[in-house]
Amino acid sequence: MPDPRPATEVDAARVRAAVAGVRTAQETLETAVAQALKNGASVRSVAELGLSANTVQKYGRAHGWPTEENRERFYESRYDREEREDLGDSQPA
Repeated sequence: MPDPRPATEVDAARVRAAVAGVRTAQETLETAVAQALKNGASVRSVAELGLSANTVQKYGRAHGWPTEENRERFYESRYDREEREDLGDSQPA
């Protein structure tokens, strides 16, 4: 069995920086997905950007989606949606 050899300080710093970058990117991705859902995008349309629908839902739920407004809009009829959109309220506040 080979003897353990520690990483050099330069390599360790490089790895730590890369790990921090991955964590930051993951947080950015999750919040971007959740914000798109909160803004009214469908799970399917967000998933088409490169994620599975399950992952989209997981990230959304972890960051406060669906909001009460999202729930109301999900259950509204086509007539209600068309009426709301005609009034210019197609985007959540």
